[in-house]
Amino acid sequence: MTRTPTEVVQAQLAAYNARDLEAFLACFAADAEAGELGAAAPTQVGQAALRQRYGDLFAASPTLHCHVLTRTAFAHVVIDLEQITGRAGTPGEYQVLAIYEVRDGLIQRVHFVRRAG
Repeated sequence: MTRTPTEVVQAQLAAYNARDLEAFLACFAADAEAGELGAAAPTQVGQAALRQRYGDLFAASPTLHCHVLTRTAFAHVVIDLEQITGRAGTPGEYQVLAIYEVRDGLIQRVHFVRRAG
């Protein structure tokens, strides 16, 4: 049974918070893309790039945690306003808007919007 877009995004969030790289990657398509919304090109394309990026992040962030402040799901898109703490061992927190495109039970693309400054 194929998971709903919300179920897929929730599963990747749980894996992110557990810093479980294999479970995290299992939520993404083999050719998934990640990057800033509106950028000319994604910053990561494919499982290998995601593995490198998030493997490094998880290793450097023993207290990494993402809390969803709001979630909107519509059709194949899930939009989360996230509050992240413990990134790279820093005590600060920041917010990011994550826009997930889900097809066939896997995240195909994720676009991020960060506050400037």
